[in-house]
Amino acid sequence: MREGYDVSLLNDGLHKLSQALNLDVLLVDTHAGLSEETLLSIAISDALGIILRPDQQDYQGTAITVAVARKLGVPRLVLIVNQSPSFFDLSQVKAQVERAYQCEVIAALPHCDEMMALASAGIFALRYPDHPMTASLKAVADRLAA
Repeated sequence: MREGYDVSLLNDGLHKLSQALNLDVLLVDTHAGLSEETLLSIAISDALGIILRPDQQDYQGTAITVAVARKLGVPRLVLIVNQSPSFFDLSQVKAQVERAYQCEVIAALPHCDEMMALASAGIFALRYPDHPMTASLKAVADRLAA
């Protein structure tokens, strides 16, 4: 990436991949923060979902990412608050974040001990198909695909 890249080539490649695989949605997961990779991904997105934790550093980073996405004209921008402590009122968290960023929060998800214990050693929804978090994650996926 340091040697340069062609934005239109990446955009065309993702579009062709979506068509070839007959995808309704192609989700590109980037690392946190702004870098050349994330800026490129934001610039070619039809929709951007930003995941943040209820944490001061995340709030500051999210503010910058939201501002950049708006400047780049991303058509749809939504937020997902993740890992809220169990004693937080999730509806209040959602409302506060929506007010702070003037942006729709499609989910406020609680901290989940089972997910943390899984430690990326499997797919949570497959391991825990009847868990309330799985239902929440399915709802998030539905909202992102809409």
